[in-house]
Amino acid sequence: MYEKCKTYLETLKSKVTMQRIIVGAICLCIIYLICSLASGYLTARANYQRAIERLEQTQRALDDSRRLNRELNKIIGTSEQLNHDAGERINRIEGYQQRENASLNRIEDNQRETGARISESLEQNNRAREELKSSLELIRRIEERNQEQ
Repeated sequence: MYEKCKTYLETLKSKVTMQRIIVGAICLCIIYLICSLASGYLTARANYQRAIERLEQTQRALDDSRRLNRELNKIIGTSEQLNHDAGERINRIEGYQQRENASLNRIEDNQRETGARISESLEQNNRAREELKSSLELIRRIEERNQEQ
């Protein structure tokens, strides 16, 4: 058996030449390069797939953002309209309040004028009463004199 192994090794040594070693090394380098290229391709493909997924995710987020912006613009438009309507109502209320204040001022002026007239009437009534009293007193004195005569 030893002889057999020795023979086999010698045959192998004789068949392994420098040219075959170089060709084998070149083949190994080519296989390594092919494996490196395949690995790089697979890595690049995976990166490309991840980039596509991120791009699709970004596109969906952008679509959602656009939809939300449209809804927000609608809400802002509605809010502006409501604010405008509220402003008009406030202006109308202020107008009503101004007219009401003017009416109240007229009523107060009328009350003051009426109060002044009533006071003046009372004073005239008091003067008339005093004059009536003095006239009655005068008539009474005249009657007393007439009765005495």
